Amino acid sequence: MIKLTIENNLKGEVKIPPSKSIAHRALILASLAKEEVVISNIAYSNDILATISCLESLGTTIIKEEGKVIIRPGVIHKVKDLNCGESGTTLRFMIPYVLLQSEEIKIDGENRLKVRPIADYFPMLEANQVKYIYDGSLPLTLEGNLKCGKYELNGNVSSQFISGLLLVLPFLNGDSEVIIKNKLESKPYVDLTLKVAKEFGIEIIVKDNIYYIKGNQKVNINRYEVEGDYSQAAFFLVANALGAELKLSGLRRSGMQGDEDIIKILENLGITFDENFIAKKREYKAGVISLAQNPDLAPILGVFASYIPGCTKLINLERLVYKESNRLLSTLEILTNCNVSARIVDNTLEINGRANYKPGRIKSYNDHRIVMASAIMALLTKEIYIDEIKPVNKSFPNFFNIYKQIGGKVYE
Repeated sequence: MIKLTIENNLKGEVKIPPSKSIAHRALILASLAKEEVVISNIAYSNDILATISCLESLGTTIIKEEGKVIIRPGVIHKVKDLNCGESGTTLRFMIPYVLLQSEEIKIDGENRLKVRPIADYFPMLEANQVKYIYDGSLPLTLEGNLKCGKYELNGNVSSQFISGLLLVLPFLNGDSEVIIKNKLESKPYVDLTLKVAKEFGIEIIVKDNIYYIKGNQKVNINRYEVEGDYSQAAFFLVANALGAELKLSGLRRSGMQGDEDIIKILENLGITFDENFIAKKREYKAGVISLAQNPDLAPILGVFASYIPGCTKLINLERLVYKESNRLLSTLEILTNCNVSARIVDNTLEINGRANYKPGRIKSYNDHRIVMASAIMALLTKEIYIDEIKPVNKSFPNFFNIYKQIGGKVYE
């Protein structure tokens, strides 16, 4: 077991890493440009490296430099196999992308990615007469072409399915429509796709539940800068809400990222921040927080809720079971192993705050967000024991270097 400790507090300055969600989308769009595109402020997490590797295999030249990549688009060509690592975003984006060429291709992944849901893409494949072989887990074998036209998707599928189509359809020869048949969940991630596409010069018109996409569009920029990631900033924002004094840099209040809602959520729970994102007022108050649009925030908000007097409820968590771990259960484990009274009722996590904390022994389940939430939990327990910390490489390779610089200690 690895011991994580915070003896006093966390203090210092943290430069928030670039948004992984934005970087995935920017890489896809840049690879479909006609000219070279330079993407700056990029971090080489395992998920981003998975997308880069797939694009390179399919014919894009990508030159990796410190903090930036140079994208030189090429003709998408036949390749036998692609490996998406553990990146769900890479997998869901690659399925429509590889159909820009017609040869048979096999898409694989590692660990839990092999069984994460992709069946919602199958009606689209069938509508395009795309042959596929899938037995309930990766690899997925595809052969055929993506065609312009009308696509109907349920709104309760992963937003990555919808985003994957929206990133590729503008480059086909004809116009297309993506029709959402019921309420769209994780809408902020689809909105993020539209915003990044617009910054690249791609126009997608939204009316009611229909996305109208003109064909034959072209990328019209040659430089793009990725903004800081609120999904990763959430861990340090909660640390500040718990009493840390961390000045956060690299964040923009742009409204692009759905997880920027972490600011509003913490404000609703009694926290206000200054211009450096240090908490200037802490009036903890229990509440009911829906995470239907922000499921990735659940582990760290579970940690925060454990410090709020009374019962705080995190609701609409049904999507957590499909993440790198079953995060509904693994988040509950963080809490109960640290002597917090918490329970799952349907798709709600009910947390009774102000526990008599004890140092917990945590299983990471190879889940980066469980590891990082556990590290912040040490603010309350002073010590945490966890089986593995390497899963942070999936999204935030520098997390524990920063953790040690601001006062945390890691004993491996």
